[in-house]
This record gives sequence, C-alpha cells and structure tokens, in this order.
Amino acid sequence: MGMIDTGIVTLDELLPRLRCPRSFQSLEREGDELRSADGRFRYPIVDGVPDLRQPPARLQVDLPWYEPWEDLESLSLDPPEPMRASGLPSHLDGWLASVPGTVGDGRWIVEIGCGERQCEGWFAPRGFRYVGTDVDRRGPGPHVMADAHNLPFCDESFDLYTSMAVYEHLVAPVVAAREALRVLRPGGTFFGSAAFVFGFHDRASFHHMTHAGLLWTLRSAGFQVSRMWADWPYTKSIPQMSFRGVQALPWHVATRAFLSAMEWSFTRSSNLARRALGRRVLDLRARRVETAGSVSFIARKPESGESG
Repeated sequence: MGMIDTGIVTLDELLPRLRCPRSFQSLEREGDELRSADGRFRYPIVDGVPDLRQPPARLQVDLPWYEPWEDLESLSLDPPEPMRASGLPSHLDGWLASVPGTVGDGRWIVEIGCGERQCEGWFAPRGFRYVGTDVDRRGPGPHVMADAHNLPFCDESFDLYTSMAVYEHLVAPVVAAREALRVLRPGGTFFGSAAFVFGFHDRASFHHMTHAGLLWTLRSAGFQVSRMWADWPYTKSIPQMSFRGVQALPWHVATRAFLSAMEWSFTRSSNLARRALGRRVLDLRARRVETAGSVSFIARKPESGESG
C-alpha cells in the first residue's frame, strides 16, 4: 500500500528550508541533531522537534525615518469579508481565515507562536504546507523551536506568514517583522493580530501596539499594509483582563454589559449632538480600532522593483 499524505510537514521536507541561526549555513541531519554545514554548530532534535532557538547576538536596527500619519489617513479600517466556517482554531477568526482562503495549492505558511499547533488541523487538510514555530513546547510542540527575531529559515521560503496575538510578546517587533519580510517570497502575505487594550499576560507583554504603532512596525520593516481592523472590542477585552476565573464571572459579565451599554449610548448620543451642531459625526470604524483590545492586519511583501 502507498503512504497516505496527511498534509503534515515532516522534518525531512522542512530541512531544505532551514538554515543555521548562527552561521546562516544550510543544516544537515546527523542522528538526533542538526549541524551546520561546516560542523561548527549543533542543535538537538527532541521527539522530532529541532531546537533552533537563537536570539540575535546584537540588536541592530537601521531604518529610514518614517512617520505613519499620512498613511493612517488613507488606511482601510474595514475588515475583509469573513469566512463563514465552523471549527476555526483559537485566534484564527473568520476575517483572518479569509486572507489565505480555503485552497492551499501547496503554498507554504509559517505561524510564529503556534502554541499547541492548533492551526495545523485547519491548514494542512486544505493543502497548505503548514509550519509552526514557538519558543515553548506545549501539546505536540512546534515543528521547529525558533526565535521570531532570528528565524532559522532560508530567504523567501514561505508564501504566507502569520502571527496571531504574539507580537505584543516580542522584545523587538520591528526586528521580527524584518525577519518576516526576509522569509517571505516577493508578493507574500503577512496576516495576523496583536493586542492593544489588554493587560499584562502570558509572562511577557512587552509592546501592546496601537494601529499606528503596528503600521509603523510593518511599514518600517518594508511591508505594504492594505488594511487594519478591530477584531476584539475593549468592551470585551477589559472585562476579560480584569476579572478572570470562574469566581470572577459575575463581575466579568456585569462589566461587559455595562461597558457595552455605555459605548452604545455614548456613540449614539454623541452623534446626535454632533449632527445638531453641524459637526462631523464620529467615525465608528476608527473608534473601534483606536480602542480595540486587539487589532488585525493584512500586509504584503512588495514584488521585486516595488517600493514598500
């Protein structure tokens, strides 16, 4: 009988796309290790998962000066048409799932901060070549343990790069975004989300970014940004960050109901007053993004010859 293709990427398939995070040479498998082509660096493979975590030796950032204000004026704050599907994994909502679509056609996608690799069950059966990375091992673990600031992948290895609720946990998001640009092929897509109005969580919250901060990060790294939108309103994020656990459920529910009622009444009454005074009404899309618990985005690596 022939082998059944489960869609799950194996280490042997991934190996040609890997590179040493220290020497940037190709990697070769030798028993339960990966070693750099010159043999200087070796990395253990534990239960089939290579540990290629290696932060940059120095933080080196040389970027042209960029201020996002003009681009913010023209940035689309409307989400894409959502995918109507059940069984979406954590953090991959219908809006984000609509970006790559449901037909993988063999496209390679890397997820940064994959956690328990829940997205593999969504992407792999649909023909995507899914690769999950993380700095921790939970559940089945990632395909590769890796640092987002220094990815162990060759240039232009992926068609899609996603990071959902992770960039707020990175020490230097713009460095990670430049790595995203490097490992994407020209024309490749970066889609994901990052927290804004939410509390310190998961041991290390470094940079909760506004949509302006996200735009600056992505544009400074060289991406073209097509749209951003609020995927989690503050009326939900504040109760969740403030009242956690079963014992806090009554306060969570009450706070969420109160904030939702206050937001509805404020925006409606404010716009009634603005119309009466002949002033411009509130842009509710902008307000949702500017107060969002989390902001989602779609960005693209320019084709050769295009500007970022």
